[in-house]
Amino acid sequence: MISRWNFLAAPLLAWIAMNAAHAGDSVSASLYLAENDPPPSTALLAPEKLEVRLHSVFGYKHYELLKSDTINLKNHWEQWFVPRKDLFLKVEPLKPTDDEPRVVNFEIYKDGFLVANGQYEPDSDTPLMVKGPDFKQGRLIIVLEAR
Repeated sequence: MISRWNFLAAPLLAWIAMNAAHAGDSVSASLYLAENDPPPSTALLAPEKLEVRLHSVFGYKHYELLKSDTINLKNHWEQWFVPRKDLFLKVEPLKPTDDEPRVVNFEIYKDGFLVANGQYEPDSDTPLMVKGPDFKQGRLIIVLEAR
């Protein structure tokens, strides 16, 4: 005979597992400087797992975090990440539906002009990495990551 607890526990565990795979309530928006020259000793670097992914995509040796902010996905209106006065990111979390994963609309502006836009489905194991403009001896990279 199935106990009442086992009967209730199975759907609860399935719900927890399903929701654990999707994003939490926020997305980290970060700007990295990718360079082959070593960064200053005081520089904040990308976490190791992200650094490996960035290296496999962009090929640089070092990824220095220049600026980071958190986008609250519970707020269903546009939010802005402005890491530099000439480069900014508009993020608009869409209202989630019961059957669909959460989706975020994003737009990237350079010098006031829209240069890229799209949608991102935040997942704890899938960051969105966007190649930005050349800067110094490297390149700027925007990263969105589920938190």
